[in-house]
Amino acid sequence: MSVGQRIARAVIGVLALGALVLQGGAAWGANWFVNNEQWVKDNLVASQFAPGPEIAAYVGEAGLSEQGELYLLTSQPQIVPASQFDRFCTRNEPGIGVLGCYTLGEQRIYLFDVTDPRLTSIEPVVAAHEMLHAAWARLSNSEREALTVLLEEAFAALPSDHPLRDRIQSYEEDRADSRIPELYSILGTEISPLPEALESHYSRFFSDRTKVVAHADAVYAVFDTLQDRLLALSDELTSRNAEIEGLRYTYQEENASLREDILAFNERAATPGGFPVSKSQFEQARQPLVDRQVRLEEMRIALQTKITEYNALLDELTVLNDEVSELNQGINVTLESQDELQSSENPISDE
Repeated sequence: MSVGQRIARAVIGVLALGALVLQGGAAWGANWFVNNEQWVKDNLVASQFAPGPEIAAYVGEAGLSEQGELYLLTSQPQIVPASQFDRFCTRNEPGIGVLGCYTLGEQRIYLFDVTDPRLTSIEPVVAAHEMLHAAWARLSNSEREALTVLLEEAFAALPSDHPLRDRIQSYEEDRADSRIPELYSILGTEISPLPEALESHYSRFFSDRTKVVAHADAVYAVFDTLQDRLLALSDELTSRNAEIEGLRYTYQEENASLREDILAFNERAATPGGFPVSKSQFEQARQPLVDRQVRLEEMRIALQTKITEYNALLDELTVLNDEVSELNQGINVTLESQDELQSSENPISDE
């Protein structure tokens, strides 16, 4: 065998080995693609999506990680004005505000355009909430089963009067199978701290989850402050109304009694010999009536003052109710008339 032939055979051998390696790589690559097809599609869609400045800002405001950002952008989030929002996300139930949705068919996120400056902190929260729905859709059944246990435990640990309990119930009433996916998105964006296992899981999607929770707390604080003031006003109006009605009753009784006594006095004074002894006897009978008139006038002024204060508080309650109604409209909530917190009393007059 010549050197040249050995060289030639060596080259052929190397090429054959290369072909063998390439064939093995192709097989491995095919398997990898099958196992990571969703990841490839997500990155492709996300790379072709150009988020507007608001959507781009949500990434930092919600403290999303790279994977959280990927799931947000691959869902091609769209901010929709209120007039068109029902075309994409619908739930016609009084008291429930729908601010976003993740559509399984399209795998897209639609977000309600919150324009009230007092409530704009909710926007990154909703974006992150819907991002977690996209994340949930990509989890395996075994991951979901394990998370279901953790989510239920975290939910059970919340106080019995926690508002999330009513929210989850409303979701279940609307759709029974929504409980766990909603718990997954709500706990991940609104509750902190969580058990370590859940915190570890959510760290895949958040580099700093405290940011999104802080935004949620800020918005709910707006409503909590108003609600506290409304309840305090309602209680105060009830108390003042009882006080006014008691004072009014006393005033009316005193007034009626004084009128009878004045009529009797005048009748006696008009009768010859009614005060036969002296003028001092007349004055002694008259002065208590005058004193009672003074006290009755003081009572009337006090009653009028309390009525004026009551009506001012009632006006304040009306203003606050209007403000709550405006805020609710800002987060796409429609209240039935009986849901609005109002005093059962009407304005009070001094008649």
